[in-house]
Amino acid sequence: MATDTRLTATGNLTADPVLRFTGTGSPVASFTVACNDRRKTASGQWEDAGTLWLRCTAWDRLAEATADQLAKGDAVTVTGHLRPDDYERDGARHTGFQVQLSSLSRPIRPTSGASAAAAGPAAPRWTSATQGDVNGPQAAVQRFDRPPF
Repeated sequence: MATDTRLTATGNLTADPVLRFTGTGSPVASFTVACNDRRKTASGQWEDAGTLWLRCTAWDRLAEATADQLAKGDAVTVTGHLRPDDYERDGARHTGFQVQLSSLSRPIRPTSGASAAAAGPAAPRWTSATQGDVNGPQAAVQRFDRPPF
């Protein structure tokens, strides 16, 4: 019996997404997200507890939006299906995992109540893209030249 494993993770792109096209012209973007695990020690200090490297693949309009809108270092939250990825390296067979994206968003950082109230109503600081409901590359992920924080 096959199981469908969905994964949601937040991290940073380790390089710019790479956009390619299949033989039939379908766009596919691939990139890696580094998810840093942090935990509190007994003394109450935060420490790094390792990094999980996720290879991600986006298809069609989500792929185009990803390649157009994201760059190395950008923080993202990815959601998708975890798929096994068998490969051979140096004559040995290995199994890795890849996330086939169904959605992608850019996380926001909360502001204090006083600064948010003083700023008044503001435009959204992020948008999310879902594989099935993207109306085009520009509609999928809002681009900022520099993070607003």
